[in-house]
Amino acid sequence: MTTTKKWDRQAIKAELLRQNKTLTGIARDAGLYDSACRQGIIGASRRGAEAIAKALDVPFREMFPDSYTLGRHDSGETSRKGEERSSQKRVSGADSNRSAA
Repeated sequence: MTTTKKWDRQAIKAELLRQNKTLTGIARDAGLYDSACRQGIIGASRRGAEAIAKALDVPFREMFPDSYTLGRHDSGETSRKGEERSSQKRVSGADSNRSAA
């Protein structure tokens, strides 16, 4: 049976210390504001949290399973090819004939 480590704030900070990394350093390396990872650890910056998970080489959903809502980028499907968006303007045949004239 495999057990996954529970990642709380203390566990994340301990692992950062073990790997000689800082939250500010991770944020800077990721091109984020210095405070982004500090905000990510408390659930206020998803990009900061993603940078922490990447820096520690832990899957994002394993490290933060409940902190952030699932979005379309969390599944394998990130494209809406073949689907017509409801927000797209529909062009009728009469409109396209006018623009060609």
